[in-house]
Amino acid sequence: MKIVGLKIEKGLVAASIVQKGYRRTELVDSFSQPFATDTELVEILKDKTKEWAGARIVSSIPGHFFSQRLVQFPFADRKRVEKALPFEIEDSLPFELDEVIIDHLVLDSGHSAKGAGASKEAAVLAIMLSKTVLQRHLELLASAGIDPQFIVPSYIGIHSLSGMIKSEGCTLLTCGEDVCLRNNGVVKALRSFSNSGPTAGLRHTVQVLETEQKERVEKASILCTDEAAHGELTALGIAVEHITPELGGKKAVNPVSLGLALSEQVNFRKGEFAYHLADEGARRRKRTLIIAGAAAAVLFVANLGVKYYLIQNSYGKLDKEIRAIYHQAVPDAKNAVDPVRMLKSSLDEARKKYGVLGTGTSALDVMKAVTDGIPKEVRVAFQEFNLEGDQLKLQGEATSFESVDKIKAELQKSDLFSEVTVLDTRMGANNKVKFRLDIKLKQAA
Repeated sequence: MKIVGLKIEKGLVAASIVQKGYRRTELVDSFSQPFATDTELVEILKDKTKEWAGARIVSSIPGHFFSQRLVQFPFADRKRVEKALPFEIEDSLPFELDEVIIDHLVLDSGHSAKGAGASKEAAVLAIMLSKTVLQRHLELLASAGIDPQFIVPSYIGIHSLSGMIKSEGCTLLTCGEDVCLRNNGVVKALRSFSNSGPTAGLRHTVQVLETEQKERVEKASILCTDEAAHGELTALGIAVEHITPELGGKKAVNPVSLGLALSEQVNFRKGEFAYHLADEGARRRKRTLIIAGAAAAVLFVANLGVKYYLIQNSYGKLDKEIRAIYHQAVPDAKNAVDPVRMLKSSLDEARKKYGVLGTGTSALDVMKAVTDGIPKEVRVAFQEFNLEGDQLKLQGEATSFESVDKIKAELQKSDLFSEVTVLDTRMGANNKVKFRLDIKLKQAA
């Protein structure tokens, strides 16, 4: 698979092309080129689109366009974090959640609280991007004929490279305006800075990181040529070294673009901005299917005409037999134009009205099945029990997200239930997890 890491910042575009196979990943090509206007940028990218045909493209937006919050969770599972994250950060944001796209990165899931049986804590970096900024970036790339599968913050590139660089103590990795802080090999912070404003720049960023982490930066690794950064870091009393990451013995012109090509954990192309494949191969296959379908339709019509006469003679007899069966099933019914449809409709109405209750199963049976299905070690309190037909709706509180998962797993084993769905889980008051379940009861054969 060919992967393109595309880094676009003010006045500079860079890319690294990586070929990823089953056993080996290698750097194929890279470039870095300045531009003065968006028009010039589009022309540069247009020249590259033919070379990138069929490739997966990971495009970055400068990290200072993103907002972020560091949140602690007692779990690191991606799906569970995605569900809980909006509730956790909503009250601390100066904007509405529907104005942004949210993704996250687990920075550290390795430390646990003290004491026997204590659960692990995961440091999760919540990252937010304005939908307006994302839309503008996609439109710019579209004008160059590029539809990227991944959109990420630029500092994700330096995060991907951090695992390739050995470091001890509190170390700062930096390239351009992207920084990554590591402590004993564990990533503690990621961000980008802008050189505009009184509190901007590398010096201020280092001071903020030291304040947040309550630890002094001992060493800095500069991944790209930057004499200004070297001077600022040296002035802060930090030991500086220049490192150029390699992949398969090759060095990229812009290291961050190489890191982007290797990244897989974050993607802001979701929801209304989700990527949809529409390549030329798919269009050709669609045209072929249309032509084949038209030919099949012509053959079908010809065949239908031949068979119509043969079927017409036996249809009258079959229709009489169906009507006789209908009147046996529904003796009080009047003459029916479509007996099959009317019989099915009557059956569906009965099922909707009575559900499993019409088979002899009572509401008490259902309540007992729910009670028996709750694991003994799980503490749960239900506030709603609503049984309508073959649908049961439950609402309650449990001690943890794991407890909700256990409840669902055990209820799914019941002979009375065909499907158990968790509609909503969120952290409520007193550290209780509120949840809602939708349970479908089995119909009797």
